[in-house]
Amino acid sequence: MGQGLGIKKCDFKVTMNNNNHHTEEISTERLIVRRGQPFTITVCFSAPIHNYLWQLKRILLIVQTGSHPSKADGTQTEFPISSLGDQKQWSAALEEQDPCFWTISVNTPANAPIGQYALLLHASKSDHLLGNFTLLFNPWCQDDEVFLANEAQRQEYILNQDGVIYWGTENAVLAQPWDFSQFEEDIVDICFTLLDVGERHQDKDHTQRKNPVYICRTVAAMLNCDEFRGILTECGTRQYLNGTPPSKWLGSGPILRQWIASQCKPVRYGQCWVFAAVMCSVLRCLGIPTRVVTGFTWAHNTNSSLSVDEYYDEDGTLLTQDKNARVWTFHVWNECWMARADLLPEYSGWHALDATCQEKSKGPSFCGPAPVQAIKEGDTEADYDVCYFFAAINAKCQVWIQKTDHTLKPALGSTKYTGNNISTKSVDSERCEDITHNYKYPEGSFQEKVVLDKAYTKIKKLEATSSSSKTQFSFIPTALEEPVNLFIHLQLRNSLLRGQDVPLSIEVFNHSGREKATHLLVGAQSLHYNGAPVTQLWKEEFHFTLRSNEVSRKHGTVSAKHSEDRPPEPSHRTPGEVCDSGCRARAHLQTKKVQVGHCTTEKHSTAANPIHPHPRWAQKTHCTSYLPSNPEPEDLQNYQHCNCLMPHLEQILLSFYRRAVMICALVSGKHRR
Repeated sequence: MGQGLGIKKCDFKVTMNNNNHHTEEISTERLIVRRGQPFTITVCFSAPIHNYLWQLKRILLIVQTGSHPSKADGTQTEFPISSLGDQKQWSAALEEQDPCFWTISVNTPANAPIGQYALLLHASKSDHLLGNFTLLFNPWCQDDEVFLANEAQRQEYILNQDGVIYWGTENAVLAQPWDFSQFEEDIVDICFTLLDVGERHQDKDHTQRKNPVYICRTVAAMLNCDEFRGILTECGTRQYLNGTPPSKWLGSGPILRQWIASQCKPVRYGQCWVFAAVMCSVLRCLGIPTRVVTGFTWAHNTNSSLSVDEYYDEDGTLLTQDKNARVWTFHVWNECWMARADLLPEYSGWHALDATCQEKSKGPSFCGPAPVQAIKEGDTEADYDVCYFFAAINAKCQVWIQKTDHTLKPALGSTKYTGNNISTKSVDSERCEDITHNYKYPEGSFQEKVVLDKAYTKIKKLEATSSSSKTQFSFIPTALEEPVNLFIHLQLRNSLLRGQDVPLSIEVFNHSGREKATHLLVGAQSLHYNGAPVTQLWKEEFHFTLRSNEVSRKHGTVSAKHSEDRPPEPSHRTPGEVCDSGCRARAHLQTKKVQVGHCTTEKHSTAANPIHPHPRWAQKTHCTSYLPSNPEPEDLQNYQHCNCLMPHLEQILLSFYRRAVMICALVSGKHRR
C-alpha cells in the first residue's frame, strides 16, 4: 500500500450495520445500508501505525458504482478521513484509532444513487479494495425523498413481506394473500439486474438512480414485456399456453427467480394484480414505500377520455365491445410514497403507478407515478399521466341499446359511475381500507362538480388552442335524466352452498300512476373481470299486469348446472333495464346483505328514490379468514373446495375465476286504457 501502511482486513460489521439500517432480514453476511445514514467499518493493519495523523493526510476513501464509474457523473467519489464527517455528502470520520486498527464512520448523502458499490482505500497512489456494499433508499431519513414519518407505515410499506390483494366486485370484495418476498437475499440482486436491463434498453445510466421517480418508471417499464424485454407477459383471458395462469401465482419470488433463471426472458403469464404485486416487491426491496391498490369499475384504455360506452341488445345481453376501451370489474395498481421537487409541495406523498399496458396516444404504455392529490384535484397536466388515472376513475359509462336494425339508442338513466371502492390493505392489519376519498370527492358533491368543471375547462382550452380536431380528452356532459316510473328490486339469498341452484326474487314497482301490461325478462350473463362478455347463462320471461303503485313479486332460479359448467364471479353492480313507452333506463337492483365466504359485505343505500338509479353506496367489509402466505397442500385443498358459491373463494386457484355474472332485467310496460 505504501511505506508504513498495509491492510490486513476490513470488518464491515454487517450484523450491527444491517440492524441499524433495517436490512437484517435481507442478509446477515453482506453489507446492505440505506442512504443518508452512516455505517461503521474497522480497518485492520498488517503492521502497527504509530503516526496516524500523518497517515490520515495521505489516505482517501473511494466509493464507486456502475460499470464505468466516473467523478464527472457522480458515480465515483473520493473523500478524506477526518475527525468530523459531513452528513450532507460522502464523508468519513475516525471514531476510534489503535496502532493495529481504525474504526471509521462512513456517511452516505441522502441523494446518492442507489446501487451496488465498491469501497476502496487510496494511499501512496495505490488503491486497496476494502469490500462491497449495497445502498438503498431510506424512508427513515428526513432528507431522503422517500422519507415516511410514520413508523407503523414504514413497517407495513417497507418491511412487511406478507400482503393482501383485493379483487372481486365493488360490493363483494375478496382477499387474495400474496408473499412479496422482498427480503429474500437473492431478490435484491435481481432487482438491480432489472434496473441494469431496463437502463440498457432505455439508453440510460446509473446517474439517475438517485431519483425515486426515475426508479419507479424504470421498474414499471420492465414489468410488462410490451416495454423492452420485460419480466411478465400479459395475455388475453384464459390464453395460458406454455405458461402459468395468473391465478396460480401466490408470490413474487418465483416470478423474479424464473425471469433471472431464463436469462431475462419474460415469464408467462401476468395480469394487473400480478404486475402490481411484483412491482410492490421490487420497490419495497429498493426502499420505496409501496402498497397495492384495487379500484372497482375501472374505465380502462380510455386514452384520457372521460366517457366509455357499453352496448346491450334489446334483451339486456351485454354485447362484445371494443377491446380497448372497457369498464373492468376491478383493476389493481400501486401507490408509492415520495416527495416531488418538480411539483407543488402538496403533491408530495402517495403516487399512483400502473404497470398494466394502456392504450396511450404517446409515451410508454405504463402510467405514473402520478400524485394522488393531483388526481383528486383534477390537475390533469401534472406529471406523470394524471390525466389517465383521472379518466379511469371519473369517466362516465354511457349505456347504449342496439336495436334489431343495428341502430343505437342511449338508455335512459344509463350513466354508470367508475372508480368505486378504491381499497388497500390496512396498516398492521388484514382489514380492507377504503381510500376512495384520496382519489375523488364524494359523487354528487359540490367539490366533485368543481373538479369536473376544471377538467372540462382544460378540455375546452385544448380544443381552442389545438389545430387538430382530436384532443387529449373527450367528454359530453350528461343531460338531466327523466324520472323512472318502473323500478326493479332484485334480491339474492344471503348465502349459498356450492352446487345449489341460485334463487332470485324480483320485485317490480309501478310508480307511473297508470296500469301497465308488463313484459319482464331476467337473465344471467358471465363476464371476464376485464368486462368482456363470455356467454348468456340463463334467461326467463314474465308477463303480467301492474296497476298504479302496485308491486309485483316474481321468482326465478339459475340452475346449478350453469355454475358448474362455467363458475361465475357474481357481480353485485347489477343493472336492470326498464322500458316505459319506448324509453329504457338503468336501475340499481339492490341486495341488502350478501354473505361472501369468509367476507361479509353490508351495503347501505344513501338514496332509495327510484328516480335516481345510481345511489352512492356506503360499504363496510369484514374479512375474517385468508389463505396462508405459504400454504400447505391441505390449505390449498380446503381453500379450493370451499362450499361457498357466491362469490367463489375456491376459484382463486382456478383459471376461470376472474369472471363475473351480471343479472339483467328488461321490463317493457304499456299503458292500459
